[in-house]
Amino acid sequence: MLKFFQRLGGALFAPVLLFPFAGLTVALTIILKNPDFVGSLANPNGLFYKLVYIIEEGGWTVFRQLPLIFAVGLPIGLAKKAHPRACLSVLVTYLTFNYFINAILTFWGPSFGVDFTQNIGGVSGLTTIAGIKTLDTSIVGAIAISGLTIYIHNRFFDTKLPDFLGIFQGSALVGMIAFIAMIPAAYVTCLVWPKVQMGISSLQTLMISSGTFGVWLYTLLERILIPTGLHHFVYGPFIFGPAVVDNGIQVFWACETFYSEKL
Repeated sequence: MLKFFQRLGGALFAPVLLFPFAGLTVALTIILKNPDFVGSLANPNGLFYKLVYIIEEGGWTVFRQLPLIFAVGLPIGLAKKAHPRACLSVLVTYLTFNYFINAILTFWGPSFGVDFTQNIGGVSGLTTIAGIKTLDTSIVGAIAISGLTIYIHNRFFDTKLPDFLGIFQGSALVGMIAFIAMIPAAYVTCLVWPKVQMGISSLQTLMISSGTFGVWLYTLLERILIPTGLHHFVYGPFIFGPAVVDNGIQVFWACETFYSEKL
């Protein structure tokens, strides 16, 4: 068990190694777009600003595709054989999983309590994975699907088939089994995950009405959910609205501070 968790920790650490450079790139480009630091160079119509913006967009790659990166990174530490092929199998399977969710919710979204016509982000519970509109299961979903695919890979990759079916051995067999497994996985996700999201969101009323305890609960949930990537369901409605004020406490605080200084 200890060896397994050591391997799991190593697998989860692989994507984290991409964070420092990406984070520094984003931070530096944000500074270089700030007129308080670079003056007139921060003119959005200028060449300097446009070049910095292009670099910034590249820097956001890791953070915008975090679930996908974690899904593909997990086989590095957990696959027992043919690691490159395991990574490929996980990539295809994870994308298939999200395509299944997209199709299910396109037809039967209301049956699962999901308005799939909403825009992604905010409190909609929706996101895009590699351009696929899907439920926002964040890193939790990525790790679960990746783990299931790795198990299938470790179990069936070396399975010998009759000679006339030889073309379906190895990664092809893993892909077929994983494809079939993703159908019930996507259905269960559509059934369960919106309730998880609603459960987190329903705590808003409690946090707003319970004073000091609400502040403690907000801070606790926001912190403990960071490893799962689900913390935005907690802070989003407060920071960006409309849990407390329509435009969010961030804009409200900034405006109130500005007006107070003016007075």
